[in-house]
Amino acid sequence: MAHILELIRADHDFIRSLLDDLAGDPKTRDLRCITLRRELPGHIYAEEATLYARLRDVIPEEIRQSVREHGDIRDMLARLEAIPLRDGAWVPALARLREAIEAHFTAEEELIFPHAEHHLSRSSLFELSEEFVVEKQKAAEFVVM
Repeated sequence: MAHILELIRADHDFIRSLLDDLAGDPKTRDLRCITLRRELPGHIYAEEATLYARLRDVIPEEIRQSVREHGDIRDMLARLEAIPLRDGAWVPALARLREAIEAHFTAEEELIFPHAEHHLSRSSLFELSEEFVVEKQKAAEFVVM
């Protein structure tokens, strides 16, 4: 199994591809929305329960900022879900969500990940990956479709 930062990067890439599909192909939006609704909150929850929990005392301000961003992203996702797919407001709402997600992913990969690599041992990073997968699976059980 990959270590946690590799799993998180893979999730970031997958979520980016979902957002690309949502923006580009109206025919698959229903299915892609369901997938995003499952994947994004699960990713956020697992990240907070594992990596963020382990780094909270090491880089408290960065973790607080990332948690705030997660809250903003959750709120934006909820607003997007409230808009019918064929409504003219849907595409601009998706663009705002995508911008917030991309900014968060970039900040996380450039600011949080280096601290994780510096402060956590390689074995801890692998241990956290197992926890990340378990937490993500738990979160997926609670997604309302």
